[in-house]
Amino acid sequence: MEFCETQIGQVIEQIKQSMLAHTPVVYIPTDQMEFVAELLFDKESLDSFVPRVYSLSKSKSEFNIEKLQPGEFWKWEEKSNTFVGIVDNYEIDSISQDSGKIPSVFVSFAQGWDNISANVVNYIKASLGIKKATNYLNPQRVDFIKRSLYIVVTPVEEKIPAQIAPYVKTVKIPALTDREIEFIIETALNDNNIDQKLIDTHLMNQMIVSFRGMGRRKIKGLLDLMISCQALDFDYIDSSGIMNIIRSEKKQMLDSCSGLKWEKPSNVNAAGLESITSWLKSRKSIFDDPELAKSQHMDIPNGILISGIPGSGKSLMAKTASSILDMPLISLDMGALLGGLMGESEHNMINALTIAEQMAPCILWIDEIEKAFSGSSQGASQSDGGVGRRMFGKFLTWMQEKSTACFVIATSNDITSLPPELFRSERFDRKFFTFMPTAEECAEIFASIIRAQNTEYDKKLKDMPMRMRLRQAKQLFASVLETENFWIKIINECCSRNKKGCELQNINENMTNEDGVAKPELYLWKSSSKPKNKLMTGADISALIKEAKFIIHPSPVMSTDVAVIYGEQQMANAVRNIMMSDNFKPYGETNLKDIVKCFRKLHENEFVQASGHCIVDFNSFDDDRKVYMHNTSQTWDNDYDRVLYCTIVGAINHYSKEIQ
Repeated sequence: MEFCETQIGQVIEQIKQSMLAHTPVVYIPTDQMEFVAELLFDKESLDSFVPRVYSLSKSKSEFNIEKLQPGEFWKWEEKSNTFVGIVDNYEIDSISQDSGKIPSVFVSFAQGWDNISANVVNYIKASLGIKKATNYLNPQRVDFIKRSLYIVVTPVEEKIPAQIAPYVKTVKIPALTDREIEFIIETALNDNNIDQKLIDTHLMNQMIVSFRGMGRRKIKGLLDLMISCQALDFDYIDSSGIMNIIRSEKKQMLDSCSGLKWEKPSNVNAAGLESITSWLKSRKSIFDDPELAKSQHMDIPNGILISGIPGSGKSLMAKTASSILDMPLISLDMGALLGGLMGESEHNMINALTIAEQMAPCILWIDEIEKAFSGSSQGASQSDGGVGRRMFGKFLTWMQEKSTACFVIATSNDITSLPPELFRSERFDRKFFTFMPTAEECAEIFASIIRAQNTEYDKKLKDMPMRMRLRQAKQLFASVLETENFWIKIINECCSRNKKGCELQNINENMTNEDGVAKPELYLWKSSSKPKNKLMTGADISALIKEAKFIIHPSPVMSTDVAVIYGEQQMANAVRNIMMSDNFKPYGETNLKDIVKCFRKLHENEFVQASGHCIVDFNSFDDDRKVYMHNTSQTWDNDYDRVLYCTIVGAINHYSKEIQ
């Protein structure tokens, strides 16, 4: 690989361009101190035209470093009893065949611009020949300064103060190339007498992709850790151990970035979201080996947008996707990126997205994205000074231009406030919607929640000492509660008691308009009032199980012969009592109008159903009349589904004019 194509070569090229443009200050935001040392002092870069802080000793047999104090631009010369500029403090050695001179470099390592801004301002003024407002420096000294360079290094990128921003060039350290990472791995293997053939092509590609965004020292350190933990050994390779070490390091890297958080994946089945699950599984091979996918000219998926009513499993799907794709899950909190200074929020956004890309392959989860970008539409209030709009623009640009396997899952409860730009092609690969679950899906949610809690309880038991384990019940919930059939009966019995109140009738039946033409069908509820049925979301079911456990309230002292804590009959009675209580107000009972608004917006933007079967069909919605065309021949396997369908269809037609 050519030196100019390497990480350090690219940085040197940027600094050279800055010098040619006579930009006095170069800003390098990085916490990789070893890279800065390599940039300034490493022998491999000595022949470049980057100015050095080296000077030849009297013996000319070794290099000495000229150390400058903060704000010091000249050195005191005893002979002339005056300050002189350090112009020729580095000389190209004999390899160059030239004896040309390179000007000096001033390097400041600081925590932020506040600590050094005064020094930088003085340096810039000196480079412009300005001593005070009306006085000018000696032209020879000005020439010295113009031939020098001030390099500022901070561990975290900060917004450059406005007064010096025009005189500063920001040089960001590019990521190591894949070939450089591969060379580092190969070197570590050779140094430890490990046969490179032990790492197959697939694992090597995984390691290279996972090491992206890390510095050379960090990669070497992790390789040493793998060797010391024997995940890498002279005759053995532990692939899962290697990847776990890399992921643990990436988790620590997020600690210094506001707005990003490492999330724990979920093994709970996202019931009623089979379409999303199937879509993700079909693309898993791309994320397993992004490089192979690229070589086969397959594009890495950008992400998916999941919208729908609250409590319908969107957040759970994001956590489940982490398990399906076997990738770490990182959440992005837009609120944490907001800053008080001009441009700070946008800067934080760019920094967070850059770090997220360095985590790739990963899933970037943006929960309730409407809260972050609801004010970014053209007609929105500019009370925030346009910050929301600018942050939204940065996000869209990043979404369209990113090339890494950083897969975005954005969830939204209310897409009515989202800007239309978010729905355009190439933003997200697919737009899924979640809706009110059917009876079978509700039963599956009941069973999956209980199954997950049983699994967690069983794991805790296994981790207990034997003497403590013997005093515990063998199971949290009775096994029959993990089956869907158990819950179907209860759901049909308790949640569809008000069947007549939601039955549909054609209010235009046998009616004609002024021209004598029969009026189009319009189906509304037979009841004059809004029907009240216990129509549940996944969140309602989760809360219901929690409440049932509280009602049962098992004794804290268990006898050794207790098999389960929550038995079949106990749970059935508790759940029935809660469902039939007037205090139980599930989402489908209290928020019918919001459900209709959600349906209309999802239909308008052509979202795809997340479940295998949605209780309502977008194709049955009349766009011109804004009403739902009821199919009178529709049949249902469950009373709950019939009640759910009639309630939703009646609500769509009932609120049609009001929502328009």
